[in-house]
Amino acid sequence: MINLRKITHQNLCACIYDIKTTEEQKAFVDSNVESLAEAYASVTNGGFATPYAVYDDDVMVGFVMYTYGYKPGVGDFKLSSPYVYPCYYIWRILIDRNHQRKGYGKQAIEKIIAEIKTMPHGSADRVYTSWDPNNTASKSLFESFGFAETGDIDGGEVVVRLDIA
Repeated sequence: MINLRKITHQNLCACIYDIKTTEEQKAFVDSNVESLAEAYASVTNGGFATPYAVYDDDVMVGFVMYTYGYKPGVGDFKLSSPYVYPCYYIWRILIDRNHQRKGYGKQAIEKIIAEIKTMPHGSADRVYTSWDPNNTASKSLFESFGFAETGDIDGGEVVVRLDIA
């Protein structure tokens, strides 16, 4: 069973340097350095970002991050028109290349959705995410939770939504 831990000074370097995608997946997900920089920029500009390291016992196996949008243009949360506010958005998930196909991604998303349902940053009745049309692994993962395509494309990615109300 996995657990999610906040990014701290103690685990920051491991998150940045040790958690990597496969070569094929680099086209689908940004690095953890970029993700953490986006989180910092969001939080310091009035937005929300909740990044976590994913652990199996004391072994870091991945990274996941979500955000909350309460209205367009506020803070650093600049999702485009397909999104209905307020909402949560699963911004990133990256399971290390050496720990894939062990169920960690599914467990991490399960924990994130459970946390989102507690409405930690504000109320919302939906969760969004998106994936590259060629990323069949992400599609399969999120569809297993009931995420459904909205018919919208944002930045070349397929927009999907899960109703939680």
